[in-house]
Amino acid sequence: MNTTNTTNISMSPKSFKEIIGQDKAITFLKRIIAGDTIAPAYLFTGTQGIGKTTTAMAFALLINCMDPVDGDGCKRCSSCKKIIDGNHPDLIIIEPDKDKKGIGINQIREINRHLAFSPALERYRIIIVDPAEKMTDEAANAFLKALEEPPPHNIFILNVRDPGELPPTIISRCQKIPFKPLPTEAVVNWLIKEENMDKEKAQIIAKLSEGSLGRAKKLSRDDFFTHRVSWITMLNSVINKSSDMLIDLARELSGFRKSSTTNKEVKDDTIALMLGIWKSWYRDILLFKLEGKIGHTLNSDLSNHLKNASALYTVDALMRSLAVIARAEHDLMENRNPLFLLERSLLGLKRAVKGSYV
Repeated sequence: MNTTNTTNISMSPKSFKEIIGQDKAITFLKRIIAGDTIAPAYLFTGTQGIGKTTTAMAFALLINCMDPVDGDGCKRCSSCKKIIDGNHPDLIIIEPDKDKKGIGINQIREINRHLAFSPALERYRIIIVDPAEKMTDEAANAFLKALEEPPPHNIFILNVRDPGELPPTIISRCQKIPFKPLPTEAVVNWLIKEENMDKEKAQIIAKLSEGSLGRAKKLSRDDFFTHRVSWITMLNSVINKSSDMLIDLARELSGFRKSSTTNKEVKDDTIALMLGIWKSWYRDILLFKLEGKIGHTLNSDLSNHLKNASALYTVDALMRSLAVIARAEHDLMENRNPLFLLERSLLGLKRAVKGSYV
C-alpha cells in the first residue's frame, strides 16, 4: 500500500488494554498524552510481530479520542469510528509499495504535501511509517526535511527492527521507545485462549516464535507441524545431495516453477518460516552437543530426531550453518531474489558441513 489515509489493519484496531507484553511502552505513551508532553517523532524499535503497529494504532485512537475511557480510545466517538472504519483523514500509514522493494520518495513527497496544511479534523495528524527501514535513501533524505522542522500538530511514528538500519540524522530527531519480545508464557496463554490450542503445541509454537505474537499466529496454522518435520528432514538431507539436486530443491522451495500470480508476500512468509525452523534446528543441535540435554531446545518434541541429527555435525559446522541462515534471513528481509538466496543458502549449508564454508 502506498501513502494512504486508511489503516490497512485486518481487524479492528486494538486499545492499549488489549495489547499484551508491552506494558512499559504503553505506560510511557499514556503518560505523555495525559501530560501533553508529546514529541514530534517517535521511534518504535523491536522485532517484527511484537506489537509496534498495534500500539501505534492504539495511540492514534487515544490521542484524538473525544471521550477517552480509562486511558484508552472509546471506540465510539466520531474520531475513533473513522479510524476503525479506515477512513480517518488525519491517520496516514506509509508502507512499501507492493510492486516495489521499499518506500519511495514519491510517497514521502505526498506526505510533505499533507504537512503543508493543518490536520483536517482533529487535534493531531498521526503519520506511521511501517517499516521505516524500507525507505530508500532518497525517501529517507526527503523525510529528514520534515523532521528537521516538524509542523505543529503532526506526530510521526517510525516502526523499525533495529535503529541502526536508519540514518543517524533521523534517529537523533526521534524519541526511542523500545518494544521487547513477549514472554513465552504470555504467548502460550494467548494461543490457548485465542486459538483453542492444546498446551503442548502452544508451548512449542511459543518457543519457536521467539517472543513474536505475529510469528506465533503464522506458526499456529493447521499444517505447520507437518511442514516443520518436512523442512527439518529436508535440511538433514542437504549434506548428501549434489549441487544440481540442491539447485533443483531451491527452485522448488522458491516456487520458481509455480504460477507467477502466486502472492509474493505469501511465498516470502513461507520461506521466512522455513528459514526460522532451520535456524531453530541448528540451534537445538548445537545446544544438545554442548550440554547433552534436551531441556532447553525449541523443538523438544522431536528429541529422537535431534539426537540422531547431532551425529551429522560438528560444533564448528553448526556455527557456520547458522551464519548461512542468518545471511539468508537478512537477504529475504532486504527483498533479495528468493531463488538466488535459497540456492546460495543450500549450497552454503553443504559447504559448511564439509568444512569449505565461504
